[in-house]
Amino acid sequence: MESMFKSAPSEFEADKCYDMFGSAFAIELARRDSTGGYSVEYSNPWTKNNRLDALKKHVMSKASIDTQTGGAGTVGTALIPVYVDSTIVNRTIRQTPMRNLTPRRAIKGQTYDYIPLTAKGGAAWYAENAAIADQVDTYDRISVFVKFLYAKGRISGPSIASMKGFIDPSQLDLSVKTASMMEAEEDAIINGDASTNPEEPNGLITSITTNTTNLSSAYPTLAQIRAEFATSFNANGQVNLAVTDASTHNYIKGLLLDLQRQVTNPSMATLGFGIPDAFEFDGVMFIRDRFMPTTSASRRILFLDMRYFFMAVLQDMTYEEKASENDTYVYILKEYITPVLTFEGACTQMYGIL
Repeated sequence: MESMFKSAPSEFEADKCYDMFGSAFAIELARRDSTGGYSVEYSNPWTKNNRLDALKKHVMSKASIDTQTGGAGTVGTALIPVYVDSTIVNRTIRQTPMRNLTPRRAIKGQTYDYIPLTAKGGAAWYAENAAIADQVDTYDRISVFVKFLYAKGRISGPSIASMKGFIDPSQLDLSVKTASMMEAEEDAIINGDASTNPEEPNGLITSITTNTTNLSSAYPTLAQIRAEFATSFNANGQVNLAVTDASTHNYIKGLLLDLQRQVTNPSMATLGFGIPDAFEFDGVMFIRDRFMPTTSASRRILFLDMRYFFMAVLQDMTYEEKASENDTYVYILKEYITPVLTFEGACTQMYGIL
């Protein structure tokens, strides 16, 4: 033991030794005892102010490189790159269930013409050898004008070069414009009004005029909904789809939950596939659509016989590049279409819902 400390430093030297190798551990101090040898004791560095200061200086000393090294850059600090996620967060996304459910039928010409049989001459009972009168049926001729829908995009050359390796601006712009075309179709199917804008077609709200029910700022009852089914049935229709806004959709679902524990989901065979939150009541699928009116007293329900509704398509959505005189790439999306309701009397609508 004594041989270990023959060259042990004095207390003052031990202090200096600590200051040189400052650490949070207790250090050994060599002290000369009464016999002329050395004794060892442990000293807590936190009890001496000068050693605590030395420790703080050691712990808080500047690193060679930290998050502030290099000064301020364009954003943040010069040595730390700014990370941007290349995935676009689409806060404008809107589903288009009616566009997806509506059949598309190819046509030719700038109008879709069809001939409805509006009345039968019927058949009659006669006596043997009696003179038989002619039974005359009634036909009509109706034309629906095709309308033209466009979306134009323009991407600059420098943007393509600058974004290379991060995002493709051409694909991004094309995807947004395509979604805009689909949403414009959905809006026209429901809210189109040629009397307000002659360039757009008439939608379902404007077209269904024969059978309408004004609720005068009230909610519908199940009895009133069944009455709409009966109205369509008596007019030679058969409702198989009801479209409304989210608030009215929830209210009707609540009426059904008062009567049954689980609202029936529509079968896959109802209209080809299921839609989230759709439910079935008396064989009719109820869906909600973001393009339906949502203001109180203007909400409504469209009761549709989908046998008589389709999209007439002269030209489906087409991509076409256009000439440009500057450093840009120009294109348009276009389609020539019109929604057609060939028997609006088979459908009904309930409006003025609270």
